[in-house]
Amino acid sequence: MYFGFCLLVLIPLISALLPVKNNEDAVINFFEHKYEELKALVGDLESKLESTEGMNIEYADRLTSAEKLIKELSDSHDDHKRAFTDSQVAFYAKLSGSLHGLSAHQTIKFDEIVTNTSASLYDTATGIFTAPVSGMYVISWTANVNYKQAQATELTVNDVVKASAYADTAQGGDGDYGSASQTVVLQVNKGEKVLVRTGTDGNGDVHGADYSTFSAFLLFPHA
Repeated sequence: MYFGFCLLVLIPLISALLPVKNNEDAVINFFEHKYEELKALVGDLESKLESTEGMNIEYADRLTSAEKLIKELSDSHDDHKRAFTDSQVAFYAKLSGSLHGLSAHQTIKFDEIVTNTSASLYDTATGIFTAPVSGMYVISWTANVNYKQAQATELTVNDVVKASAYADTAQGGDGDYGSASQTVVLQVNKGEKVLVRTGTDGNGDVHGADYSTFSAFLLFPHA
């Protein structure tokens, strides 16, 4: 009878506890499932992070390469710009007024500049063209004289005569002016001085009014 009583007490208790145990199992299963999901998510994020780090390294390498290329292009541009600027050598000057009483080997100062790619090329105060770079130059000049006048002129490089010209109207009877011109191609080194001067023959007069000129340009540079 006591056993029967116990059964009557235990059966309702067990029945009451079974839902609780089932709920605990469900909760455990739920959290285990979520844990697996979170574990998978963390693994996926770690994988993506590793991939991102790899991409960052790749992008950093590309950026470094791009910066290097930009610097090389910039340096090349500067070199080409410098070379182009150095090769821009040209001047043209003329004599605005006439000169009288010049002595032998006196520099003719062409006082009016028409073209000058650099202020340091031709100096009107001295009549000297200073070569900024070594190279092959084309140099020209013209000396004009009045009626019944004559004058020899010379082109010198560092005081060495490279060419001469002679304008002569002294023997003419047409009453007109006369000119003598020369164009030469010369090797001129950096820093050398080029000028036009009077020769040993002549009356010492050179007619200006833009008839007498002096010009030069760099044909090509070289060491």
